[in-house]
Amino acid sequence: MTLVEFSPSGGLFQFAVQLGEALAGRGHQVELLTGPRPELASRHPGFRIVPCLPTWHASEGAGDARLKRRVRRVARAGRYHLAWAVLLRRLARTRPDVVQFSGGRFPVDGAATAWLARRRRGSRPVLVTLAHSPLPFNEQRATGEVLRQNRLLHASFGLGYRSVDALIVLGGQSAADLRGAWPDVGEIAIVPHGDEGVFLSDAPVPAAETPPQVLFFGTMQAYKGLDVLLDAFALVRERIPEARLVIAGAPSGDTDLDTLRRTADRVGGVEIRAGYVAMSDVPELFQGSRVVAAPYRYANASGVVELARTFSRPAVGTTVGDLPAVIADGETGLLVPPADPGAFATALVRLLADPAEAQRMGEAARARSAEGASWATVAERTEEVYRRALAARSPGDDAVAVEP
Repeated sequence: MTLVEFSPSGGLFQFAVQLGEALAGRGHQVELLTGPRPELASRHPGFRIVPCLPTWHASEGAGDARLKRRVRRVARAGRYHLAWAVLLRRLARTRPDVVQFSGGRFPVDGAATAWLARRRRGSRPVLVTLAHSPLPFNEQRATGEVLRQNRLLHASFGLGYRSVDALIVLGGQSAADLRGAWPDVGEIAIVPHGDEGVFLSDAPVPAAETPPQVLFFGTMQAYKGLDVLLDAFALVRERIPEARLVIAGAPSGDTDLDTLRRTADRVGGVEIRAGYVAMSDVPELFQGSRVVAAPYRYANASGVVELARTFSRPAVGTTVGDLPAVIADGETGLLVPPADPGAFATALVRLLADPAEAQRMGEAARARSAEGASWATVAERTEEVYRRALAARSPGDDAVAVEP
């Protein structure tokens, strides 16, 4: 079977690698097709990473000036279309049993998936889309809109979703969003996100043994509520003057980094680490913090919350998207309404001021992740989706097997 992830780094790539290794652990031969210089290598003999696509790392050029970003966007559009051509040629040559994509971002994604699906069903692979972000997602700095209101993109996503044999999402709200936008798609399966054990080599440091530090981790985008977090942290500092906040991640095109730095300086106790965070630096960030902040205005499933659970850290999040499904309020973290700095500050203070409570919730979060979101569970549930897709083929189609 073949997994496809165009970016060779970042959360979606890390997810694909861990899923590929877990499927290989169930006896499958799995390859991951991706871009150059992937940030991870395979740790399982049944899984290999093939850097054959002419794409790029998501963090490349994140801090460039606006004109340079516009020029680069045109060049990347050409490379992205070329990557699809390379991918389709390779699939025609290797003829895998199953091909799983990581959702779409551009019109070509839906069109190319539909073209691949038009081949006679018995002579093509089972096609699966794992939609990490089911709706067309790209925050617009000028308008503040999170989802792209673009008819062509909406039609392309719908075409791609209707063309595949199976759809997978990582949470119930994501499934509802997808079904609400395209009511005529087929079955939508829900699987858990999976832990982030690829970052952890030893038992995590207990949260109670860390200083009163809050961590915001991931790409800096306006929809993630950084402005709310900074307003909240100003209130936190009034009650806990020694509290610290670390903001670590690459700034996106919608982030005014200079304004963010000025606000951070005014609040005090804030460290901004702007730039893509190398995987080797992630453990220090999480283990040096007592609480992980997810002040999002909009969300699907969150790899950052899974990182918090993996490192036994409680998360303070908002009641949006699928966050309530992975943050059990009062048990593994705290949930507050979005865009409410006062409520967010109160939740942060509760955990920063009570190390034992933070540790209790963090350990409960790690236990829940191990119980319901292990990669063995994810692989088993994903394999079940493949089997159902195969069973749905008509009797005259040539069967392919996913049994180990």
